[in-house]
Amino acid sequence: MIAFYIIAIIIIIFIIIMIVLFATNGKKQDIKNKPAEKVNNNSTNTTSKDKVKRDDVFKFMEFDRIMDNMIVQNNGKRYTMAIKCKGINYDLMSEVEQMAVEQGFITFLNTLKYPIQLYVQAQNIDLKNVVVGYKQNIEKLQEEYIKYNKLFEEKSGIFDIYKEELDEISRERAKIANVYEYAEDIISYVEKMSVNKNLLQRNFYVLVSYSKSDIAAADKFTKEEINEMCYTELLTRCNSIISALASSSVIGKVMDSNELADLLYIAYNRDDKSLMGVRDALESGFYRLYSTSVDAFKKKDMMLREAIETEAKLKAIENLEKAIKDETLKTDSMKELEMQEDISKQAVELIKNENMNEDIKQKTYDNIVEEYRETKRELSPKIEEEKKEAKEEVEKEKEELEKKYKESELYKINQKKEEALNLYNEEIRNEKEELKRIITENGGNEEIVKNAEGENESIL
Repeated sequence: MIAFYIIAIIIIIFIIIMIVLFATNGKKQDIKNKPAEKVNNNSTNTTSKDKVKRDDVFKFMEFDRIMDNMIVQNNGKRYTMAIKCKGINYDLMSEVEQMAVEQGFITFLNTLKYPIQLYVQAQNIDLKNVVVGYKQNIEKLQEEYIKYNKLFEEKSGIFDIYKEELDEISRERAKIANVYEYAEDIISYVEKMSVNKNLLQRNFYVLVSYSKSDIAAADKFTKEEINEMCYTELLTRCNSIISALASSSVIGKVMDSNELADLLYIAYNRDDKSLMGVRDALESGFYRLYSTSVDAFKKKDMMLREAIETEAKLKAIENLEKAIKDETLKTDSMKELEMQEDISKQAVELIKNENMNEDIKQKTYDNIVEEYRETKRELSPKIEEEKKEAKEEVEKEKEELEKKYKESELYKINQKKEEALNLYNEEIRNEKEELKRIITENGGNEEIVKNAEGENESIL
């Protein structure tokens, strides 16, 4: 019996030991597995979080980059330029002025041939630049006051100085001192205002867009050439809009890349704008290395403007050349001869209406005609000489302008564009002929052939 109890106790102890061992191994296995799972979960969460952030940012930012005074969107398929407009105080205008502004704006809208967007942005007024400008001016006033004060002290020591001269210097010194004190008060007031962050200003913008799809045979051009063509087209459109808005007394200006960056920065970081703006970052000079040349955008803009101006001059010269050929351009001698002819005609009409002898009338008429003929004989060689000189001068100027224009980037782009269009047109014509041949070979009637030709012509 005792042996039975001993065996039972041993069995129970063995079972307890086995349970404890199994439990310990299970905990160790859990400890080994848990960090790996945790790491994997963290990695997965981090990746998913990063992915969410990245996707959200790209969806939120509706542009790719800013380049050549343009906002590039949709992976280089859409380009946008912005015009900053200076508003007018419409309510303070008279009724006639308001009507003129309204009529000018109606005319502007009627002349638009492409879509535009009007954008209004409320910004905190940045008075730092105003304060800097005031302080620069007040330094000049201070220097002038010191000069007059020194002059007054020097003149006061002269024994035989005239009282009127000394009084004049004293008045001038007092006037400058008053202006100086007033300027200090203004600076102090503006500095206090700049602390107030509730001062808002509305700025008005006109956005003009141009798509890559609007360019015919766009696949024939390189990316750089497409950028150049979009820039040229947008700048031309913006300049025409600025000219049209001028009839409504609205002054506009094409924004450069830095101003566009500032505009977008404020749009996406309205609350943080006061901490660090794009303008502050640029003025800090962090982007400068050792380059001191003119900004590339300004160079490009100047070159384009010069090319456009040259092209406009060429057109004017061609019209002038045509006017010389058609003799619609009047030289000084031609104008003098025309004036003499008008005088002679009026004199003849007056004589006809006079009550006098017919012989006297005829004799007077003959004298007037003879005088005109004499004047014409004298001026004819001079007229021919002036026409020849004008023609030579126009031809010379045209030759110089053509040479200058052919060296410009705008001419190269236009030439390549024309070549691409010609190639594109040739391809469409070949496709039309091939389509016509296939239809004819397959027993197509004349109506089908004509319809196919019409479709190709519309494409062309």
